[in-house]
Amino acid sequence: MLVRILNISLVAVALLAYEAVAQQLTVSAISLNFGSHVSGGFSSAQNLTLSNSGNVDVVVSSISASGGFSQSNNCTTLHSGQSCTVSVTHISALLGPGSGVVTIADNTDLSPHIVNVMGSVVAPVRLMPASLNFGSIAVGTASPAKSIDLVNQGPGFGIRAIRMSGDYSQTNNCPATLASGQSCTIRVSFHPGANGSRAGVLSVTSMDPGQTIPLSGFTAALTGSGFGGTASPQVSVQPASANFGNKSEFDIFKPAKTITLTNNSTSSLTVQSVSILSPINSGVLFYSIGSSSCAGMLAPGAQCTIKIVHNPSDSGFAPQGAAGSLMIVDSDPTSPQVAPLSTNLLPEVRFMPPSLSFGSVPVGTSSAPLVATVTNNMDRSGISLLRLVVSGDFSLVNAGTTPCGSSPSFNVGTSCTLGVVFTPHATGPVSGAVTFTLYPECDVETTLNHVPCPDAQVVNLSGSGQ
Repeated sequence: MLVRILNISLVAVALLAYEAVAQQLTVSAISLNFGSHVSGGFSSAQNLTLSNSGNVDVVVSSISASGGFSQSNNCTTLHSGQSCTVSVTHISALLGPGSGVVTIADNTDLSPHIVNVMGSVVAPVRLMPASLNFGSIAVGTASPAKSIDLVNQGPGFGIRAIRMSGDYSQTNNCPATLASGQSCTIRVSFHPGANGSRAGVLSVTSMDPGQTIPLSGFTAALTGSGFGGTASPQVSVQPASANFGNKSEFDIFKPAKTITLTNNSTSSLTVQSVSILSPINSGVLFYSIGSSSCAGMLAPGAQCTIKIVHNPSDSGFAPQGAAGSLMIVDSDPTSPQVAPLSTNLLPEVRFMPPSLSFGSVPVGTSSAPLVATVTNNMDRSGISLLRLVVSGDFSLVNAGTTPCGSSPSFNVGTSCTLGVVFTPHATGPVSGAVTFTLYPECDVETTLNHVPCPDAQVVNLSGSGQ
C-alpha cells in the first residue's frame, strides 16, 4: 500500500512539473522604442507576438498599455503552438520623451509579462537650437553669424515674418511656405550698441492664406554682451528682465509684470516705440502689452511704465520654450533697451522622483514602501487625477506625510505622497508603472470607454525578484 501511495504521489508531482514546464508564453520583445512623432499625431504601430511554446492552453485575460501608449490585440486563448498579435502605438501629445509599459496578464506562472515602451513627441515646427549665446563682442563690430534651423515636421508652414529684437540681425534662405519635412536656415549676427548684457529674441510667425492674424509663432532667446564702448546709458529699465514663474497648461490667471523706464539724463527723452516679440499659440500671444504710459517725450528724471500680461492658452503652450522680449526704442545712444521675458513651463502635475527602483526583493515577500511626491503646478483648485492604475508586481499603499489615495485631488500649490510596494512573484528583473490621468485633460468618458489618454503620464517602477 505504501509503495502504491508513493507511486501515485510521484506521478502527481511529475504531472504538475510537466504542466509547469509545458505552460509557457513567449513574448517577441521585452521593449519597444517608437522614436519620435509629431505632436497632434501618433506613431506607426509596432507589433508584439505572443506565442504559446508549451503544451497547455494559455489564457490571456487582459492586456493594457500605460502612459501615452495605446494597444489593440486579438489575444484570447492560445492553444499549443498558436500565437496572437498585440499592436502598440505611441499616442502621447506631451512634448519630450515619454515611457510606459504594456502589461500582459495570463494564466502562466510568470504572469504578468511586462514590455517596456518608450518614445518622444516633437513640435510640428521647431527652432534648433532654441537659443544662441554670442559671448562678448566689441561695441560697434559684428559677431560671426550663428545658425538656427527652422524645421517643419508638420503640414505646410506659411512664413509670415522673421523678426529680431535688440542688437541682432538675420539673413535666411527660408521660402514663403516651408513644406512638410523641409528645413531652412536663419543666420543671426550680434552687433552690440553698448557695453554690458544685450538680450534679444528671434521670432518666426506663420499665417495661413486668408487669415489676417498670425496663427502661430516660435521664438529663440539670444544673449550676448558688448565691451569697449564709450556711450553710457542715460536711461534705466527696471526690472531688467521679467520671469513669470511656474506656468502650466490650463492655468486660468493672467499674471502681469510692470517694467519701469526712467530718464536719468538732464534732457528730455523721446520714446519712439514699445513692442513685444512673443511665442504665439492658436493666435494667442504668450506675452502682450496690457498698458503703457511710455510714448512721446519723457522729461528729465521722469518715469513711465509698461504692464506686460502673460496670456494662458487652453489649447497648450507654444511648442518651444517661452522666450520673449520687450523692446523700447528711444533717443538714448544705447537704444534699444530690451528686457527678456521668460516663463518656467511645467507639466500640470510633477512627480519627485520620476521613477522608483526597489532593488532585489525575495520572491513572495513585499518590499518596504517607496514614496514619490505628486505636486500640483496649476494655478487653480479642483484639479483631480482619475483613478491611479498600477501595473506589474507593484501595488499602491498609503505612505508618506499626506497619502494621495486612489483618486487624488488638489488645490493650488498642494501635493500628496504616493506609496508603492514591490512583491515579486518570480526571479529576475520586473518593470511596471503608475499611470496618472489628469482631469480635465482627459475626461471621465475617456477612461470609461477604455480609450487611452494622450496626456497620461507615468512614474516608472523597477525591481528584481530573488
